[in-house]
Amino acid sequence: MTDFIETIKPVLMDTMIKDGSDKPQRANQRSASVLIPLVKRKNWQIIFTKRPDYMPTHAGQISFPGGRAEDNENALDCALRETNEEIGVPESAINVLGRLPSFDSVSNYRVTPFVGIISHKCPIIPCPNEVDELFELPFDFFMDKNNHIARKITYEGKSMTLYDMPWPDKDNVQYNVWGMTAMMIYQLYQRLLRESLL
Repeated sequence: MTDFIETIKPVLMDTMIKDGSDKPQRANQRSASVLIPLVKRKNWQIIFTKRPDYMPTHAGQISFPGGRAEDNENALDCALRETNEEIGVPESAINVLGRLPSFDSVSNYRVTPFVGIISHKCPIIPCPNEVDELFELPFDFFMDKNNHIARKITYEGKSMTLYDMPWPDKDNVQYNVWGMTAMMIYQLYQRLLRESLL
């Protein structure tokens, strides 16, 4: 586990955010946070949730535990609270390694992703009101560029490339990791690649 932590942690930003980059950057924008949860089984896994189809936003989508910040709540506390509420994992069972840059979502949130390791001994109990399904997929799968399917979009007049990450492959899709969830994974992949750690 130590080797894995020593690989991931240096490419992440500090959990303390001093420059205000996590705060709303636009009118009517809200702050939100997520946790990218990693767990060591036989191999390293990423924990995902699937949102219920009846949710008012992002219904049925694959996501990470997270949500809107409460008043006067900092970004990390928000991610930890939401993780506890959604999948029943307390702060004491999470080793937060760092964070990725905050970004603007299409749903008008300023989202801050944190990366943390969940103790393999901790029971994971999804909240049925917020989580339709909880599942784990191999970390190495998402760190392989051959599993990143490029998709061109136009957002606010700008052309950009997003990456879908269908599991187990594009012709046999059991889980389609896409949108914000895939974007956060891709950011982590890029940081590891840039440091020649993949």
